[in-house]
Amino acid sequence: MFDYSNNTNSQIDSNLDTWNIYNNKVVSFRNNYIKNNSDNMLPVAYSFCTHVIKFLWNYVDKQSVFKLRKCVVSTIELDRDIIKLTKDIAYFLSKLSIVECSYYIGTLYTLLLPNKYKSDLGIFYTPPILAERLLDMLASEGANWSRNTILDPACGGGAFLVPVANRILGDHRIKCLSPLEKLVYLENHLSGIEIDKFAGWLTQVLLDILIYPETVAANRTIKNIIKVSDTIQYALGPNHIKYDLIIGNPPYGRIKLNDNVRLAYKRSLFGHANMYGLFIDAALHMKTKKGLIGFVTPTSFLGGEYFKNLRKLLIKEAPPLSINFISERSGVFQEVLQETCLTVYGINESKNISLHEIEVCESEYKVNKIGSFKLNLNDKPWIIPRKISEAALLNVISNNTSYISDYGYKVSTGPLVWNRHKEQLRTKYAKGSFPIIWSEAIVDGEFNLNYKQRKNKYITVNNDQAYLLCKQSVALVQRTTSKEQHKRILTTVIPQNIIDKYKCVVIENHVNYIYPVNSQIISLKALSLLLNTNIVDRIFRCISGSVAVSVSELNVLPLPDIDKVTEIDSLITMYEYAKIDKETLINKIESIATHAYGIEV
Repeated sequence: MFDYSNNTNSQIDSNLDTWNIYNNKVVSFRNNYIKNNSDNMLPVAYSFCTHVIKFLWNYVDKQSVFKLRKCVVSTIELDRDIIKLTKDIAYFLSKLSIVECSYYIGTLYTLLLPNKYKSDLGIFYTPPILAERLLDMLASEGANWSRNTILDPACGGGAFLVPVANRILGDHRIKCLSPLEKLVYLENHLSGIEIDKFAGWLTQVLLDILIYPETVAANRTIKNIIKVSDTIQYALGPNHIKYDLIIGNPPYGRIKLNDNVRLAYKRSLFGHANMYGLFIDAALHMKTKKGLIGFVTPTSFLGGEYFKNLRKLLIKEAPPLSINFISERSGVFQEVLQETCLTVYGINESKNISLHEIEVCESEYKVNKIGSFKLNLNDKPWIIPRKISEAALLNVISNNTSYISDYGYKVSTGPLVWNRHKEQLRTKYAKGSFPIIWSEAIVDGEFNLNYKQRKNKYITVNNDQAYLLCKQSVALVQRTTSKEQHKRILTTVIPQNIIDKYKCVVIENHVNYIYPVNSQIISLKALSLLLNTNIVDRIFRCISGSVAVSVSELNVLPLPDIDKVTEIDSLITMYEYAKIDKETLINKIESIATHAYGIEV
């Protein structure tokens, strides 16, 4: 039982197929419960998972040598069929590796959690294959499983503490210890912090399962190594412990901070706070001077405006040493909209960072070396390639220092937050109303006001709301894209005849817009078509890893020397006089842009 080394890829795939069957049954149970009850799902999640753990423990401790650890939480009674389902799941889990078992139990718990609770805590459990990869990365940077003190600051479900403990016990220097000495070593070198008491209990029980043979031989269980606490607060305390390795998958998502916490973390904050950014800063507080941090996070900290102070802090205290970008995510982090990466931080005097692309499916991954690149030392985005195919772009775009501002334009975000003006929204045009420019207006590089999914197409504007009005033709850029879209940057231009007809339009908040502020050498239409090219999209992806296209990222997007793209306006004129078709126009502009960057087609 729980022999990870014996699991082949085919076995793991078979396990996944079986798990998907159980997963569907649990989803059905959850949906039926919600439909028939108004109660909170939290006690349901506790009850279901507690039954699974009890049955699993019975399979492990067949001789009833030790009692299952207790966790006092609110529970409900489950009917007989559901209890049977929990028993079946426990039996299935008992046949897996302990690392797989940990992941599936964490997944099961989150599956049953109330959506708001899960969202508020930013919970996403790490698949075993990624946990093991991150541990390999740490080992290559000097992590020592037989010596280092180790902390997972968001340890719920044991996604990292279980495989770490597995590696410790497998180390040849630990294997020679007696069972009691092994327990003592783990107690002194392995720790976890978890804000969710029940998730912390799950982790401790899974560790109990992993080290069950040692506990039987030593005739005692391991002491509790999980602290139920708020890591963000704990790291600020005067008595927090320093660790050689800090490993984990911190929670993701925006969080509102009180004034005291914001002040305490002001060194890494700019604007909105994201939980994972705070956890990185907290880890810096808690690591030893020569310690390492290994985290699974979104890639947004590499380029996002809200992370610019965090980037400065990391450059000063623990620059990234190695990053693996997850390029294929079949079955991995399905609910995460952002690109994900594995990053190791530590002492890095050269500021050179090793980059790899990791193609992941459920049971295996393939690692491709992208290269080694030097980080810039300011708060600007770290422009680094996410894929091998983009590595060659770095040397090219480093020589391009022009930006949208150099073209004579500025980027802003649409001012209309529609749910603040519900009473002013209109489905039909009436005197005193203006068209709303939703993101759906951008269709394949063309402007389209014939919305299919928007009933409210117009808005009346009060005298004190002149700030909502746009009185000129501007270029529109979708501010939020979907994972399915083949491009991140999607633009179009509001035709002048729309402005002439309605005098003004109102741009919604999910649209960025570009407008002239100085003398322009190329037209707004030419700039829009340039931004729509594949080459610009590829370069933008070296800055941004999220589905959002922010103003700050557009402002630092390297563009070619403007003198090299002036021909675009001539092509537009030829197209408008039907001398070339649209496909020819797009292809020629792509060629111009690519050559302007100094890239061979």
